[in-house]
Amino acid sequence: MIGKDEVLKLAKLARLSFSDEELDKIMKDMDDIIAFADTINNSVEGDAEKIRNVSLNALPAEEFRDDIVKESLPNEKILSNVNGSKGMFCVKGGI
Repeated sequence: MIGKDEVLKLAKLARLSFSDEELDKIMKDMDDIIAFADTINNSVEGDAEKIRNVSLNALPAEEFRDDIVKESLPNEKILSNVNGSKGMFCVKGGI
């Protein structure tokens, strides 16, 4: 179980502050996250083949499509339906 001191140290590093009630909830949530990570680790621990099998579903780089450079739409056309555009920019709140 993660301790209060550890949570407070992490909160300080992240520049966060919590009330006592929030701290209790954060401690429980962090315990749940750590337990989930442990479950994942335990399911593959000692059997690297399970990890390797995941990569079998990925496409090899040779099967990726070729990148084809195409001309983009002109800025004027892209911004033609935008109220308050100025040149090639959208102006918040109009001009």
